[in-house]
Amino acid sequence: MTDMIRGSISAAAAVAISLLAMTVQAKDPSVQIKLGAFAQTTEATVSASRDQGTGTDLSLQSLGHDDSQTNVWASAKWQFNERWQLWGNVSQFDSKGDIDRNFYFEFGDIDVPSDIESVEGTLNVDSHFNADLYIVNLGYELYQSPRVKIDAGLGIHVVDFGLDMDVALTANNLTESLGSESSDVTAPLPNLVLFGQWKLSEKLEVSSTLGWLSLNYDDYDGELTALELDIDYALTPHFGLGAGYRYIDYRVTKTGERLTSSFESLFQGPTLYAVARF
Repeated sequence: MTDMIRGSISAAAAVAISLLAMTVQAKDPSVQIKLGAFAQTTEATVSASRDQGTGTDLSLQSLGHDDSQTNVWASAKWQFNERWQLWGNVSQFDSKGDIDRNFYFEFGDIDVPSDIESVEGTLNVDSHFNADLYIVNLGYELYQSPRVKIDAGLGIHVVDFGLDMDVALTANNLTESLGSESSDVTAPLPNLVLFGQWKLSEKLEVSSTLGWLSLNYDDYDGELTALELDIDYALTPHFGLGAGYRYIDYRVTKTGERLTSSFESLFQGPTLYAVARF
């Protein structure tokens, strides 16, 4: 974990302590917890180059990964003050793929020969991709009416992307390893956030979240666009069900001492969830 990430976590802890102290000022503090399933379609491209060179852009689909998967996610919102709220979200994605196909590419220390198609044998590529997302947003109320509420704030998306790869060549019933490589990026990405809530009736509510970032700092170059749209139906004052749609587009590049790693990932699709309020 980098010093910057430690600093971000320490800052987040300090903010949480300060917010806890402010809770006594809230007339009607409330907590909302959501647990849901995300039927996401994933489009991801990964590259890893040595010594500031150019690595091959590899899509997950070209490496034999499925482009759709259902994953569990969780979020929580704390309205700790009449005008302030703290919101967080955790989600994870893991995918494995394997292909038997001869093609030329470079990925870190793995350099498949350019004449691989003329070699008598089969190239075997096994890979594992992971994307862990941790989000914390602090919002401030800009406008509120009996039916509409709009908040703006700042947030941090901590992204942890990784791709592990093993490559071997099988020929004449013998298998020879061509190398293994791991590429990963862990980065805190601050972003601007806009929240909106529209109460259609006593039981039905529509909410949306929009987050955006384009930033270049230290060894990182990051860009983020996130959009969520949810519809909640309250079965009771404390429990409800909901459905929505998510669109999250990440582009992150880390320039390291040995590797320059780049990840471009688009996660989108419908989601279903249960919500509890207390």
